[in-house]
Amino acid sequence: MANILITGGSGLVGKAISELLLKNNHQPVWLSREEGKYKSIKKFKWDVSRNYIDENAFEGVESVIHLAGAGIADNRWTTAYKKEIIDSRVKSSELLFNYISKNKFPIKTLVGSSAMGYYGATQSEKIFTETDGPGNDFLAETCVLWEKSYQPFIDAGIRTSIIRTGVVISKTGGAYVKMAPAFKLGFGAGLASGKQAFQWIHINDIASIFQYALLNTTINGIYNGVGSELIDNKNFSKQLAKSLHKPFFAPNLPGFLLKIFMGESAVIITEGVKISNKKIKDSGFKFEFETAEAALKDLAS
Repeated sequence: MANILITGGSGLVGKAISELLLKNNHQPVWLSREEGKYKSIKKFKWDVSRNYIDENAFEGVESVIHLAGAGIADNRWTTAYKKEIIDSRVKSSELLFNYISKNKFPIKTLVGSSAMGYYGATQSEKIFTETDGPGNDFLAETCVLWEKSYQPFIDAGIRTSIIRTGVVISKTGGAYVKMAPAFKLGFGAGLASGKQAFQWIHINDIASIFQYALLNTTINGIYNGVGSELIDNKNFSKQLAKSLHKPFFAPNLPGFLLKIFMGESAVIITEGVKISNKKIKDSGFKFEFETAEAALKDLAS
């Protein structure tokens, strides 16, 4: 198979996808802020702020996986950082398309990242599917703009899949690594009301979804990349404690404290909606981890 160009390859999900592709005898290459190599993966420089991509990155490339974007939970949501969150996603998509279009690179497939934030930071008994409209908060607005940035690829006839990713749990980074230390000490607790949905997905499964969308030519459009079990924050926390053989008795950490420490971005953990993965399952994708218990047991091993 031709080379696969990945943006955001050095991130948690990007590395997992890259390693899965290598394992299956596919060759990823990365667009990165620095040239060099990661294992057997070549890194080519790009700079979104300067509208620059090393055109050598596209040599032998027919497919692109676009993951680049400033971390949602990396900083407080100041006005400047909100702008960075949006621009790092939208402008990077625009730059990619402009280079592909201008140079007539023969790209056949794009798999683009989005997020479950599309549905809004709220609480509801409704189970959201890909046909539901967006929420009306910052994360939802960001995801709308993010997904809109893929439209030129679609209009150009490039097979385009968009994955709305849930909270990725992994031993090497992300939410699990932040949560686990307190639980290992026996001080783990639910967050805010604990009733908000915790829409998790194991790192192996999200990497596999991206590979599946890349290689399966019948896949296009929007898919929810979330785990199968619908579980709230309190019960996920209980399962986490259980997987580490620790008690779970501490009271929930109040939402107002989270808002003091995190500001507006606290909605990432104080709110959460239920999301269906039926569409990707119905297409033929098989999840490795169907329950939070199984996923957490794997991470604890």
